Amino acid sequence: MAESIRLYRAPLVLPVASPPLEDGAVLTANGRVRAVGPYAEVSRQAADLPLVVETDYDGHVLIPALVNAHCHLELAHLAFLSREWQPEAGDITGWIRRLLEARQECPADPQAALMALARLFAGGCRTVLDIGNDPASREVGEQFKAEVFFFLEMLGLTGQAQESALARLAQQPGDLCCTGHAPYSSGPELLMALKTRATDGDCLFPVHLAESAAEEEFLAAGTGPFRDFLVERGLDLTGFQPPGCGAVTWMDTLGLLDHQTICVHGVRVSREDIALLAARGVGVCLCPGSNRFLGVGRAPLPDYLEAGIVPALGTDSPASNLGFSLWHEMRVLRQDHPGVEPATVLAMATRAGARLLGREGETGVIAPGVNAALPAVVCPDIKGGVDAVLEYLTTTGEDIRLEWIE
Repeated sequence: MAESIRLYRAPLVLPVASPPLEDGAVLTANGRVRAVGPYAEVSRQAADLPLVVETDYDGHVLIPALVNAHCHLELAHLAFLSREWQPEAGDITGWIRRLLEARQECPADPQAALMALARLFAGGCRTVLDIGNDPASREVGEQFKAEVFFFLEMLGLTGQAQESALARLAQQPGDLCCTGHAPYSSGPELLMALKTRATDGDCLFPVHLAESAAEEEFLAAGTGPFRDFLVERGLDLTGFQPPGCGAVTWMDTLGLLDHQTICVHGVRVSREDIALLAARGVGVCLCPGSNRFLGVGRAPLPDYLEAGIVPALGTDSPASNLGFSLWHEMRVLRQDHPGVEPATVLAMATRAGARLLGREGETGVIAPGVNAALPAVVCPDIKGGVDAVLEYLTTTGEDIRLEWIE
């Protein structure tokens, strides 16, 4: 069968892994990028190939596929929560209460999860790290164009709750990646068992860490809103001993920080915490839209960058975010950190997430060998040059219009 060879030309191509290309081109063959470079150069390569179909994307910029490094598709049917109710700033336990009530009232809806995934894909996102509490949720997206990496999230802080979670963990099939929720909801024995399983199965280990002041107080002293919430939920905290330190230090004490661990949120972190994450090779995923909605604060992005950590971006749950796209996350991030370069923000939404998931050879950049599914984004400022285009891409939000090339 003859190769399907296509040449795509655009006034600007942003490979992310290499410098921007004005009057650039991407050559693809059988679903893979064969070459990327200046149009004059790539078209010469294409001239020697048979049956090349050329498409001119005038008025567009070609970018890598976006990567959503943290979301909860399982909660998509509860997206009405973010539209109808917003907690007081920092009241994360109040939001969790409302979320649990809504989950009781509204049965899970796999179709809503699939539609949320379709929404991400329509917005240029091809790869998703998804967290869920039901093993059946791993089936979402199995027949869809986007690739979904599913992780079963387990909770059980102390006593019988932790023992039940450990027993449930032992019953999971070996090919299912499992992880903990957070150090305020998953006990140390459970977290260590989950990490051992992840290491043995060569799985990543994404955990919510240092998200709120309430978490910080609970780990430091065993007091505050989380203690009240857990007691209210009937959890026996008699045997709970607060570690007396922050989330990052606690995870390191348990031996859980390494290159396969992903620190999700990472809002309440010190420079020392960040230095420790960098030393251990831990990946970081920020969720600025969710953090803003919950009022838990802003992650110290400049400090991460100074330490050599380029965080990935995640949307978190549709129930805790007023937007559900990486474009929304980029816009919020630019508003929170106007001094951070737009090119860095775009890299966080693309290459950083692919690198976190071990998929940089497949997506998140435009380079020979990666998947040829790439967004062609309509850009009114295309004639303004690279700086104007990057500004547009990272500040426009969900009004972005695009189509896929494949």
